[in-house]
Amino acid sequence: MKISTHNHWDPLEEIIVGIADHARVPTVDRSTMSMSYTNHPIEKIKPLEGAYPQALIDEANEDMQGLADILSKLGVIVHRPKAIDHSVEFSTPEWKTTGWYTWCPRDLLLPLNNLIIETPSSCRARYFETRAYRDVMLSAIKDGVEWIAAPKPILPDESYQFEDIDRKPSLTNLEPVFDAPNCVRMGKDIMFQISNTGNHWGLQWLRNTLEPRGYRIHPAEHIYSYGHFDSTIIPLRPGLVLLNSSRVTPDNCPKLFEKWDKIWFEDCVVQGSKVPGGVAPCSPYIGMNILSVNPNTIICDSTQEPLMRELDKYGIDSIPVQFRHAMTLSGGIHCATLDLRRTGTLEDYFS
Repeated sequence: MKISTHNHWDPLEEIIVGIADHARVPTVDRSTMSMSYTNHPIEKIKPLEGAYPQALIDEANEDMQGLADILSKLGVIVHRPKAIDHSVEFSTPEWKTTGWYTWCPRDLLLPLNNLIIETPSSCRARYFETRAYRDVMLSAIKDGVEWIAAPKPILPDESYQFEDIDRKPSLTNLEPVFDAPNCVRMGKDIMFQISNTGNHWGLQWLRNTLEPRGYRIHPAEHIYSYGHFDSTIIPLRPGLVLLNSSRVTPDNCPKLFEKWDKIWFEDCVVQGSKVPGGVAPCSPYIGMNILSVNPNTIICDSTQEPLMRELDKYGIDSIPVQFRHAMTLSGGIHCATLDLRRTGTLEDYFS
C-alpha cells in the first residue's frame, strides 16, 4: 500500500474510516481541558468523565459504517482501525490518564508523498492511540513508505495555560506539539495553525523535517485557537477555498489565498451534544467538516442543507450521509477519516 496524498481534493483512492468502540471522556485534567473544553470550568467537565452510553456508540458506529459503505461504492479502498480498550489507564513519570477514542484517525497521522508523520498531540489521552492503525502503517512500510514520528512530548502541567485564553492559545510553547489537522495540505505549500493543538515549536520541527524535502510551511496565527483548521479553512480545489466567516475575515485571511475565490459561510445546523447533561467538546461549525471525494464532489453531514446549497452554486455536488454524533464526539466527516492515497502529483499552486 503506497501513501500518496498531496492535498485535500484530488480524486480519492484509499482511506481510513474511524470507529466509536470504547469511546469515552478521558481523565479530565489540564490536557483534556485544553484540547476540548478550554472555555469551561473543570468542575463542570469532571463529572462527564467515563464511557459514552453504549446506545450512542452503537449509533455512531452505524453512521460510520454507512460512510464506509458509500466510500466503497465509490470505488475507494477503506481500512478500519483496530478496537482499543480506552478505559485502560496508562502513565508517564509526569501524569496518568485513560485513553479517549479511535473516532478521528485524521488527528494523529499526517500523510504526504510516500511519507506518513505520527504527530505529537497535545492530548495526553491520545499518547498511544496510533496503535489502532499499526497494521495499516506496517503494511505501508512493507511497500516502501517512510513512517516517521515527531518526538514524543512530555506534556507537563506547564504545557497549558488558562489565564489568558482570549488572547493566547491554551497550549504553551515548551516543546514541539501539533496535531495533523493543524496542517492544511496544498501541494508544496502547507499552512500550519498555531492554536490550542499546535505551537511554534511544532511549526519549527515540521519546517526542519519537510522544507528540505521541497515543502514550504506557512504559519497561520490569530485566526482560530480552539482546535483544528478543518472546520475553518477548507480548500476545495485549486483556486477555491471554503472559509468559516465567523472566524476568518478579509482582514485575517491568510495571504496565501489572496488570488483564490472564497466561499464565506457560517450557517451550520446545530446538533449539540447527545449525552444528557453533556457538554459538546467542539463547536457547531463541525458541520463544515467535509470530505472531498474529488474536486467537484464532497461528502457532508445530511443535516447541513444550507452548506450543500451553497456549495452547489460553485458546481460542487454533495453526497449526504447520516452523522448524528459529530458534536458529541468532537469529530465530523473529515476528522473521522484519513485519506491515504489520492490520484495526482505534487504540484505548486502558489508560485
